[in-house]
Amino acid sequence: TAINIKRKFVRFVDVFLKNKSSKKNINFAINLEEKSIQKISDDLKIKNFTFVENFLSTQSYEHLINNWPNINYFSHNKQIIKHYNSKVEWPIKDTFSQFNECFELKSFYTFLLSNEFKKFYDDLINFEKKSYQVCAISSSMASNGSYLIPHVDGVIKGKETQQHYNFIYFIDGYNENPILGGGTGFYEDNEFQIPIFIPRTLKNSLVIYNQSESFYHGFRTIKCPKDIYRKTINFQIKPITVK
Repeated sequence: TAINIKRKFVRFVDVFLKNKSSKKNINFAINLEEKSIQKISDDLKIKNFTFVENFLSTQSYEHLINNWPNINYFSHNKQIIKHYNSKVEWPIKDTFSQFNECFELKSFYTFLLSNEFKKFYDDLINFEKKSYQVCAISSSMASNGSYLIPHVDGVIKGKETQQHYNFIYFIDGYNENPILGGGTGFYEDNEFQIPIFIPRTLKNSLVIYNQSESFYHGFRTIKCPKDIYRKTINFQIKPITVK
């Protein structure tokens, strides 16, 4: 609690100072051609998860990593299932319009909410035969000692309206050993004993999975140098309901 109070104060001061400074806009772009997206889509349909390397264009990725906020932007949380720093944003118009703590992240979030990016994930899951929308966005920083115990997401399987997909975009991390650097993997068990898949790189890569599936996902306790952080942006898409 004391850590989070301190970080909240630092964020307040940081926002005040940055509002007086210049802000650089950038046009974000993904680094995937139509054939690649179709191949990824086929993989996702068959396995209910897939992995993408070199997700953003070089310019987009370098801008994001070079303007990543410091640890004070994130709230520290320590629970039985997870221990790392995160910040959750719900892209509801009324609340997202007030988001002003980190201009660079807001620029990327705006890209995630754009029609251009919507075309990407609608093409990716075209086999669902329905239109989707981003329903939640979060970002995180995890350091040495952080963990996420393997668990199954609480999305009910079998209901068509519940076919949600989760995206974990790895921006940076301990790439020498992704297993010990916070690479979110998929497992048949909840003790990291039977791995199904573990990311090969934690730099500019993307994990996508169907949240209605029963495989476990999480990452081992991070063991890496003190000055290295696992940095991610996570977002979820769900079917658009017609009223």
